[in-house]
Amino acid sequence: MNLFADISEVIVKITSQKRTDHTSEQLRLVVLGHVDHGKSSLIGRLLAEAGALPQGKLEKVKEICRRTSRPFEYAFLLDALKNERDQGITIDTARCFFKTRRRSYLINDAPGHVEFLKNTVTGAAGADAALIVVDASEGIKENSRRHGFVASMLGIKQLAVVINKMDLIHYDRNAYEKLASEFGDFLARLGIRPFSFIPVSAREGVNVVKRDRRTAWYRGPTLIEQIESFKKAPSPLK
Repeated sequence: MNLFADISEVIVKITSQKRTDHTSEQLRLVVLGHVDHGKSSLIGRLLAEAGALPQGKLEKVKEICRRTSRPFEYAFLLDALKNERDQGITIDTARCFFKTRRRSYLINDAPGHVEFLKNTVTGAAGADAALIVVDASEGIKENSRRHGFVASMLGIKQLAVVINKMDLIHYDRNAYEKLASEFGDFLARLGIRPFSFIPVSAREGVNVVKRDRRTAWYRGPTLIEQIESFKKAPSPLK
């Protein structure tokens, strides 16, 4: 059985997205990964630590969590779709914008469930760069590989792998290196050479914007440094 047969069929049916913003200042970034591997939490933490949230937004969400006796999660910052709030999953591609001193970004948080693969492909189409999020404690799942294949089929050359939830494995360097090697070998067979494999903890903010002594063995970029290093793809209209 061909693991990726359904992906090829979906991609064939989806036409290339026309860009609505032709400025050279905005980079389109898609965040891919298996369900519950922490994509939304990672984006929420990035927005919070990069100072990209509307004033008072973080405090408001924390207060709602306090009043409803729910533990705060950074994923709640992206909880904009009613169906997502009701079901607790990302069923559509949630978009958000943020700016740094260098440029602005459009981030697509693609759904992680295989049932919504078409939405994932739609969210990834036209992206300048991609992140694939992998749960360090769960490892590489079938959908992790599917999303690598999606990036390959769509011709996304700028890609980094974010190995999230490092806190759950006590920031074990050997476990990180094993995951990076395994997934790196798989992506290489698809013609993709990731720019980096970033060990992070979205929950604790490790290597999202700031480095942390718990991963002193890691010499690569933080998440924000990697994102800032991606280049804007040339417009297909030129």
